[in-house]
Amino acid sequence: MINIQNNKLSLQDYFYIGYLYLIILGIISDAIFYGIFGVSYLNYTTILDALISPISLLVNNWMLAIALLVMVSLMYLYYTKWMHSIYRRLREKKWYQKIYNIEKWDKRYAAMKERKNLVVAMMFLFFLLFVSMRTGFGIGMKQKLTSKEIIPNYTLVFKDNSSIDVRKIGQNSAYFFYFIPGEKEITATPIADNLKQIKRLKKKKK
Repeated sequence: MINIQNNKLSLQDYFYIGYLYLIILGIISDAIFYGIFGVSYLNYTTILDALISPISLLVNNWMLAIALLVMVSLMYLYYTKWMHSIYRRLREKKWYQKIYNIEKWDKRYAAMKERKNLVVAMMFLFFLLFVSMRTGFGIGMKQKLTSKEIIPNYTLVFKDNSSIDVRKIGQNSAYFFYFIPGEKEITATPIADNLKQIKRLKKKKK
């Protein structure tokens, strides 16, 4: 249970909240991403996969990580500095005073200035941005794979020493998700039971 006394959380509480946050973020973002390809991802994942999925995705996709960091940073600056500066200027305008109840909005902005619930707001914002970008990435990838020739980027070597070149879509601790060139349906192969090696193919020079 989360211990809340005088609106203060302990380190253990923050750890617990962060743990749940990453799991929920991982489950929802992965379920939407793989759902775009027609995969019921919840049948293939574990709690550990959901926990490390957002971290792994950001570490392996530095452009996505930078984009999210910039967006969240800009929103933080807006809510902590820019918004209050803009309001101070607007509240002196007569047309603004006629439209809005200044006393009411003064109290709201005073509460915002104390940064109450700012962490919750930033977590919610990051959640929306992460899921939106993951969804857009999935839609873009599917359109690209269905409209153009599938170019393999990995070689899978099975335990019977047979191999196949595939286009990787994703991977977790138990399954490797991929398209086989010429096929329109995604394939999920258990890693431990079937695969001997997973080799990344070198990009061909044009």
